Amino acid sequence: MAHIQTASSIDIVVVDDEESIREGCRQTLEGEGYRAMVAKDGLQGIRMVEEAKPRVVLLDLSMPNMGGLEMLERLPGIDPRIVPIIITGYGTVDSAVASMKLGAFDFIAKPFDMDQLLDVVNRGMSRWDNLAPVATTAQPNPKPMPSPRDLTEADVLLGGLEVLEQYQSLGLNAQSLASKLANLEAEANHHANRLGQIREAEKAVGSLVADLKLVDGIIAKHDYKKNALIQILLDIQASKRWLPRHLLLWTSRRLGVPLARIYSVASFYEAFSLVPQGAHTVQVCTGTACHVRKAPALLSMVSSLLGIKPGETDAKMQFTLKTVNCLGCCALAPVMKVDDSYYGDPSLKEIKAVFKSLETSEGTNA
Repeated sequence: MAHIQTASSIDIVVVDDEESIREGCRQTLEGEGYRAMVAKDGLQGIRMVEEAKPRVVLLDLSMPNMGGLEMLERLPGIDPRIVPIIITGYGTVDSAVASMKLGAFDFIAKPFDMDQLLDVVNRGMSRWDNLAPVATTAQPNPKPMPSPRDLTEADVLLGGLEVLEQYQSLGLNAQSLASKLANLEAEANHHANRLGQIREAEKAVGSLVADLKLVDGIIAKHDYKKNALIQILLDIQASKRWLPRHLLLWTSRRLGVPLARIYSVASFYEAFSLVPQGAHTVQVCTGTACHVRKAPALLSMVSSLLGIKPGETDAKMQFTLKTVNCLGCCALAPVMKVDDSYYGDPSLKEIKAVFKSLETSEGTNA
């Protein structure tokens, strides 16, 4: 005899207009011992949540009758403890950030595997069980370090021993510390080499330390919340203009989020870049309206002036060239966009002037 669930026994409500997604999630969740109900649209989902008061709600963004964002706005009024998780195949960075601001715990991009779903749901359940803020132990003020000009080998060795003592107090061994430090040093050299900046070891490590401290500051600003991952990556990219591997590794370590999950998010959204980007982004529209008005000739001219192909960044890290399908201003075709400025059917002289002014500005700010 089939087990009939009552509303009061429900752990999770799945709200999605795709039957295959609804049923796939339900079967997976029930296979793990969770009690789940499903709804085919936002309106039905809200009614179900009002009745069932579940711990977790999985909801799609794009649905008939009521979308996911509207549901997110209404869930706290039903029960502020409910943990909402977005599942969508039409996500953008803007919608992800909007979701997080409205209280979404996490954001899963379709298609997703069920192990990923269960991982997020399990963390959502833990969030429900641990709503009280975790008290933090005040840390003593660190002792001031000698200034670099006064620093001696003995000072460095003493500082190293103090770090080793802290490391061992966590139940970790010295060999593990040495291995991890060696890996970080190798990562510093890899990053410097990738950017074509062969440096002395001291400068490469110093640059790495500065980068890791930058990430620590960004993560601290977001209170070390895992559900702020997208905004954290946006802030890192705003500072570095791309997402270097060593910063993703550090973000993974600091947040306790699997690196594969971080790469999945960074790869899903077009706003993120996993390759170095120039200080200025040059986009040439190759959509239909621009194409018939000689966009290929414009692209060839821009590419020749910059000395790079679409998708590449120049050696000085000043310009990154991209092609797009539409810039939303077809009447100006063919169109070039440089950062936030649009140029309709620009002449060779105009393009040279634009690039020259930006190069001059970069030189002044350097």
